[in-house]
Amino acid sequence: MRWWAALALGAALSLVPLAGAAQTPKEASGTAAVWHARAGQALSTLDARWWREDLGTEGDWERAGGWQRFVLAEVLMAYRARTGDTRWDTRIHAALRNHSRLALNDDALWAVIASVDGWQMESDPALLDYAARTFASLVRTYWDDTCGGGMWWNPRRTYKNAITNELLLTAATRLYGATGQEEYRAWALRTWGWLGASGMIGEDGLVNDGLVIDARTGICRNNGQPRWTYNQGVLLSGLSDLTEITGAPIYRARAVATARSALATLTHPNGTLREPVEQIGADGLAFKGIFAFHLAYLMDALPEGSDKEALREAARRNAQAIWRTSSQGEGPIDSDWTGAKGQYGAAAQMSGAAMLLAAGR
Repeated sequence: MRWWAALALGAALSLVPLAGAAQTPKEASGTAAVWHARAGQALSTLDARWWREDLGTEGDWERAGGWQRFVLAEVLMAYRARTGDTRWDTRIHAALRNHSRLALNDDALWAVIASVDGWQMESDPALLDYAARTFASLVRTYWDDTCGGGMWWNPRRTYKNAITNELLLTAATRLYGATGQEEYRAWALRTWGWLGASGMIGEDGLVNDGLVIDARTGICRNNGQPRWTYNQGVLLSGLSDLTEITGAPIYRARAVATARSALATLTHPNGTLREPVEQIGADGLAFKGIFAFHLAYLMDALPEGSDKEALREAARRNAQAIWRTSSQGEGPIDSDWTGAKGQYGAAAQMSGAAMLLAAGR
């Protein structure tokens, strides 16, 4: 699916009230255009507080992880596609070409996906070439038969986990959408075939962190580690794309089930998203934003109906909390959307902006 064209159409329609949306007080929900404007305000704060021209060769976000810059670029590109606002094109350009601090295989896959999406925006063949070469190197080097398949998370080959293989699925579907080359479709189906049977996905549709490998028997099983919001989020895009490229609705239906389960389970009592543990570290500041970005991607693919309305209502419930706890955009966005932590940064700001943007669906 060429998502960029779909979002460009969404930008043209952004001033039209969402069909079938439940009507609530203006301050509480707002129109798509209002949510887009709020997302823009949050991104302005991101730029003013955390962009540093003296980092890297063309600038970078202060204290953001190497892989996080590609998530930040994705949110800026999605905002641009929705609104036509080109203010941050130089930031996107710089981020997509900065491949420093990508030590792990999942780090590289964030860069692959963002590079394909950047190619859709810029039409620079170097971005698509980088994505294709990196993808080919990763599958050639790090996919093997341990645990019956799957890609290793790290070059030392000590861990097979969900996020690496969810990203591999999404990278394959994006590359197939960009090139039409059958090998990417085959990799997408192969990856999901393994991931779906790996034991990392529970009966409730939620995905845990990874697998533990028995050193004596070689048997792999769910390691019982936390079910992070971003593990649920990345899967939404990959499964939605599988429906797009195969015509089989079961994949997107499974994505909807995972999204609804996450929004019902991984939440505070007020309905705002939370991580399953309190200490999330610097990486975790981006997790809810990743979920929001991929939730919006899924919503774009859904027809109006009860599923889309439920996801929209959940997105707006979270966005309302973000807007309230950031003093209506006057302050930075807390990593905890109840405002309880006072933990800020580029990744936390991006996360809030991504959910504000999702609320405009």
